[in-house]
Amino acid sequence: MRTFALALGLALGVAWAAPLPAHGVCDSPHCIDVVVPVPRGLIVPDSTVRILLPADYDTTRRRYPVLYLLHGAGDTFATWTEQTDVQDFSAQFPLVIVMPDGGHDASAGWYSDWVDGSRQWETFHTRVLKQYIEGHFRTLRNRRHRAVAGLSMGGFGAMSYAARHRHFFRAAASFSGAVDTLYPAPTTPVLFAAGIVSTGVWGDPATDERTWRKHNPAHLARLLRGVALFVASGDGTMGGPVGDIPDPLAYIFEQVILQMNLSFTHALDAARVPYSKDFYRGGYHGWPYWQRELHWALPQIMSIIGPPGRPRSRLMSPPT
Repeated sequence: MRTFALALGLALGVAWAAPLPAHGVCDSPHCIDVVVPVPRGLIVPDSTVRILLPADYDTTRRRYPVLYLLHGAGDTFATWTEQTDVQDFSAQFPLVIVMPDGGHDASAGWYSDWVDGSRQWETFHTRVLKQYIEGHFRTLRNRRHRAVAGLSMGGFGAMSYAARHRHFFRAAASFSGAVDTLYPAPTTPVLFAAGIVSTGVWGDPATDERTWRKHNPAHLARLLRGVALFVASGDGTMGGPVGDIPDPLAYIFEQVILQMNLSFTHALDAARVPYSKDFYRGGYHGWPYWQRELHWALPQIMSIIGPPGRPRSRLMSPPT
């Protein structure tokens, strides 16, 4: 277990570095970076947020639905636009996309208020950021028009936030997300054994399992009823739909992630919570696959949270 955990920890730094060709910088006026003021007494290392605005934002006075798009543990608020075509792909939709920072590398925040008091990411994202976005941008201020999605750590964040803040999101999507943080229970969680999640986040799982459970999507499955869910993962083998790389650790990590996703969907099934899934053969933990899943999920999300009066699009099959 220790050897495997060390390999998994290395995979965090290696697999997440498997990029698509670099995309353009954040070009205003449709892509802007803002530093959100942090209230006194709240601690987040970086409150920078990247925001994508619809193509017609400056020429109309309409309000738009919002997608909060969360990054992984090795990334920042800018990485989605740097490593995928999200800016170009989303231009077809009347949608505001909000990409907040959530901490990265050794300071990866796990979209939580840490038990050691050193970070309050969850409060910042679900209260401060929400108020800032709704106060400074023309958004539809209703749960029916909000969604959250993310990759890896961000996939965890998407499902954890959707379950813990049921009034907030109508849809949630996870791309290769760490959606069962206690896997492989009853033994020591691999995320803890590998040093990916420290005791500062939720405590020691041996003595603070209750706190881990309160944030774990697999244990919060019943609270996701009424949220449109999209869950995607590869199986961590060669021959995936968008190619391969010469990096075995990228595949090892996706194999673990698949087990977390199977555990999560089993919990959803037990709670009779419906969801759409794309569990595809092949694939590694890397950006080409997360872009693929964004292309699969975003049109469906828009059919659910889109502006009033617009026709609803049909649900899409998983991409081939």
